[in-house]
Amino acid sequence: MESTSAYIISLTTALIFLLLAAIIANAIKFEGGSNPKDPQLRKMWFWILAILNPALSYLLGYFVFKPDANMMVINNYLNALSIGTAIGFIVYILLGFILSKVFANGKIGHWF
Repeated sequence: MESTSAYIISLTTALIFLLLAAIIANAIKFEGGSNPKDPQLRKMWFWILAILNPALSYLLGYFVFKPDANMMVINNYLNALSIGTAIGFIVYILLGFILSKVFANGKIGHWF
């Protein structure tokens, strides 16, 4: 049961960070001219959030949702939290790549 909550925490955090990256990308205005800087800014924010995603996911799972049980249950939870954090990072990158290819002509298309 505790390991399932670790996976849910990691995936939920990844989806929230992806939504936040999309909101930030849409909030950055298009710049005119021959050398606009807005695509680099969108890409930078996507990768900053990609780095913050696993860190916040692990810290949130460790300090807020860690079960109060015996050591064996806590060790199983921490193993699941580590695996879930890695899976959440991969999901963030994969969904970001898919969204950037689907919306290639929009603001989200500048992530990759």
